[in-house]
Amino acid sequence: MDMNSMAIENNGQFSINVDRRLSPKEQWEDFLHELCHVLRHSGNQMAMPDRYVNWQEQDASAFQLYAALPLSMLKTLTLPENKNEMIAYLSEEFQVTFRLAKARIDQIERRVLQGFLDYEYQQNTQGQTSRKYDPSNWSEATCLIMERLEFLKSKGVPASGKTNRLL
Repeated sequence: MDMNSMAIENNGQFSINVDRRLSPKEQWEDFLHELCHVLRHSGNQMAMPDRYVNWQEQDASAFQLYAALPLSMLKTLTLPENKNEMIAYLSEEFQVTFRLAKARIDQIERRVLQGFLDYEYQQNTQGQTSRKYDPSNWSEATCLIMERLEFLKSKGVPASGKTNRLL
Protein backbone atom coordinates (compact mmCIF):
# COMPACT_ATOMS: atom_id res chain seq x y z
CA MET A 1 0.00 0.00 0.00
CA ASP A 2 1.00 3.64 -0.28
CA MET A 3 1.71 3.99 3.44
CA ASN A 4 4.66 3.42 5.74
CA SER A 5 5.68 -0.20 6.24
CA MET A 6 4.33 -1.74 9.43
CA ALA A 7 3.43 -4.98 11.14
CA ILE A 8 -0.12 -5.29 12.44
CA GLU A 9 -1.67 -7.79 14.81
CA ASN A 10 -5.42 -8.15 15.11
CA ASN A 11 -6.86 -10.91 17.31
CA GLY A 12 -3.86 -13.18 16.78
CA GLN A 13 -3.74 -12.55 13.03
CA PHE A 14 -0.58 -10.88 11.75
CA SER A 15 0.02 -8.92 8.59
CA ILE A 16 2.86 -6.82 7.21
CA ASN A 17 2.32 -3.82 5.00
CA VAL A 18 5.31 -2.88 2.84
CA ASP A 19 5.35 0.62 1.37
CA ARG A 20 5.11 0.20 -2.42
CA ARG A 21 6.64 3.65 -2.98
CA LEU A 22 10.03 2.28 -1.90
CA SER A 23 12.59 0.66 -4.19
CA PRO A 24 12.57 -3.18 -4.29
CA LYS A 25 15.71 -3.30 -2.11
CA GLU A 26 14.16 -0.95 0.46
CA GLN A 27 10.93 -2.98 0.41
CA TRP A 28 12.91 -6.16 1.18
CA GLU A 29 14.69 -4.44 4.07
CA ASP A 30 11.42 -3.06 5.46
CA PHE A 31 9.85 -6.52 5.19
CA LEU A 32 12.69 -8.06 7.24
CA HIS A 33 12.40 -5.30 9.85
CA GLU A 34 8.64 -5.81 10.17
CA LEU A 35 9.06 -9.60 10.18
CA CYS A 36 11.10 -9.25 13.36
CA HIS A 37 8.21 -7.40 15.00
CA VAL A 38 5.84 -10.23 14.03
CA LEU A 39 8.19 -13.00 15.21
CA ARG A 40 9.68 -11.48 18.35
CA HIS A 41 7.57 -8.60 19.63
CA SER A 42 4.07 -8.04 20.90
CA GLY A 43 1.92 -5.12 21.84
CA ASN A 44 0.83 -1.85 20.34
CA GLN A 45 3.73 0.57 20.07
CA MET A 46 1.31 3.51 20.25
CA ALA A 47 0.52 2.49 23.85
CA MET A 48 4.08 1.57 24.93
CA PRO A 49 6.65 3.66 26.79
CA ASP A 50 9.15 5.28 24.42
CA ARG A 51 12.08 3.31 25.85
CA TYR A 52 10.38 0.00 25.08
CA VAL A 53 9.46 1.12 21.56
CA ASN A 54 13.09 2.20 21.02
CA TRP A 55 14.32 -1.20 22.21
CA GLN A 56 11.93 -3.00 19.82
CA GLU A 57 13.10 -0.82 16.93
CA GLN A 58 16.77 -1.45 17.73
CA ASP A 59 16.10 -5.18 17.98
CA ALA A 60 14.26 -5.18 14.63
CA SER A 61 17.12 -3.27 12.99
CA ALA A 62 19.67 -5.78 14.31
CA PHE A 63 17.48 -8.70 13.15
CA GLN A 64 17.25 -7.05 9.74
CA LEU A 65 21.07 -7.11 9.38
CA TYR A 66 21.33 -10.80 10.28
CA ALA A 67 18.38 -11.85 8.13
CA ALA A 68 19.45 -9.83 5.08
CA LEU A 69 23.12 -10.91 5.14
CA PRO A 70 23.49 -14.15 7.14
CA LEU A 71 27.07 -14.86 8.18
CA SER A 72 26.71 -18.50 7.15
CA MET A 73 26.06 -17.34 3.58
CA LEU A 74 28.74 -14.63 3.65
CA LYS A 75 31.35 -17.25 4.58
CA THR A 76 30.69 -19.16 1.36
CA LEU A 77 31.47 -16.17 -0.89
CA THR A 78 34.76 -14.98 -2.31
CA LEU A 79 34.63 -11.30 -1.47
CA PRO A 80 36.62 -8.45 -3.04
CA GLU A 81 39.50 -7.10 -0.93
CA ASN A 82 38.43 -3.46 -1.27
CA LYS A 83 35.75 -2.62 1.29
CA ASN A 84 33.63 -0.44 -1.02
CA GLU A 85 33.75 -3.10 -3.74
CA MET A 86 32.79 -5.74 -1.17
CA ILE A 87 29.82 -3.67 0.01
CA ALA A 88 28.67 -3.03 -3.57
CA TYR A 89 29.00 -6.74 -4.37
CA LEU A 90 26.98 -7.76 -1.30
CA SER A 91 24.37 -5.12 -2.05
CA GLU A 92 23.75 -6.68 -5.45
CA GLU A 93 24.17 -10.31 -4.38
CA PHE A 94 21.67 -10.02 -1.51
CA GLN A 95 19.48 -7.32 -3.08
CA VAL A 96 19.90 -4.85 -0.21
CA THR A 97 20.86 -1.20 -0.20
CA PHE A 98 24.51 -0.16 -0.05
CA ARG A 99 23.72 1.39 3.37
CA LEU A 100 22.50 -1.90 4.84
CA ALA A 101 25.38 -3.94 3.36
CA LYS A 102 27.83 -1.40 4.80
CA ALA A 103 26.16 -1.54 8.22
CA ARG A 104 26.48 -5.36 8.25
CA ILE A 105 30.15 -5.33 7.20
CA ASP A 106 30.91 -2.65 9.80
CA GLN A 107 29.16 -4.79 12.43
CA ILE A 108 31.20 -7.87 11.48
CA GLU A 109 34.44 -5.87 11.55
CA ARG A 110 33.63 -4.54 15.02
CA ARG A 111 32.94 -8.04 16.30
CA VAL A 112 36.14 -9.45 14.81
CA LEU A 113 38.14 -6.59 16.35
CA GLN A 114 36.42 -7.15 19.71
CA GLY A 115 37.35 -10.82 19.51
CA PHE A 116 41.02 -9.93 18.97
CA LEU A 117 40.94 -7.43 21.82
CA ASP A 118 39.28 -9.94 24.16
CA TYR A 119 41.90 -12.57 23.26
CA GLU A 120 44.80 -10.15 23.83
CA TYR A 121 43.31 -9.05 27.15
CA GLN A 122 42.95 -12.66 28.27
CA GLN A 123 46.53 -13.44 27.29
CA ASN A 124 47.88 -10.41 29.15
CA THR A 125 45.82 -10.89 32.30
CA GLN A 126 46.50 -14.63 32.50
CA GLY A 127 50.23 -13.93 32.42
CA GLN A 128 49.93 -11.28 35.14
CA THR A 129 47.76 -13.48 37.33
CA SER A 130 50.22 -16.37 37.27
CA ARG A 131 53.16 -14.05 38.11
CA LYS A 132 51.17 -12.21 40.76
CA TYR A 133 50.17 -15.27 42.79
CA ASP A 134 53.03 -17.64 42.04
CA PRO A 135 55.26 -17.82 45.16
CA SER A 136 58.22 -18.88 43.02
CA ASN A 137 58.21 -15.36 41.57
CA TRP A 138 58.15 -13.65 44.98
CA SER A 139 61.18 -11.88 46.39
CA GLU A 140 62.86 -13.20 49.55
CA ALA A 141 61.35 -10.33 51.57
CA THR A 142 57.84 -11.14 50.28
CA CYS A 143 58.31 -14.82 51.19
CA LEU A 144 59.36 -13.86 54.75
CA ILE A 145 56.34 -11.57 55.15
CA MET A 146 53.96 -14.23 53.84
CA GLU A 147 55.48 -16.86 56.18
CA ARG A 148 55.05 -14.47 59.14
CA LEU A 149 51.41 -13.82 58.15
CA GLU A 150 50.72 -17.55 57.94
CA PHE A 151 52.32 -18.07 61.37
CA LEU A 152 50.23 -15.29 62.92
CA LYS A 153 47.12 -16.63 61.24
CA SER A 154 47.78 -20.10 62.70
CA LYS A 155 47.99 -18.53 66.18
CA GLY A 156 44.65 -16.73 65.70
CA VAL A 157 46.16 -13.27 65.41
CA PRO A 158 44.51 -11.09 62.73
CA ALA A 159 46.74 -9.55 60.06
CA SER A 160 46.48 -6.17 61.85
CA GLY A 161 48.36 -7.65 64.80
CA LYS A 162 45.54 -6.81 67.22
CA THR A 163 43.70 -9.50 69.11
CA ASN A 164 39.95 -9.73 69.33
CA ARG A 165 40.00 -10.22 73.12
CA LEU A 166 37.84 -8.00 75.27
CA LEU A 167 39.81 -6.21 78.00
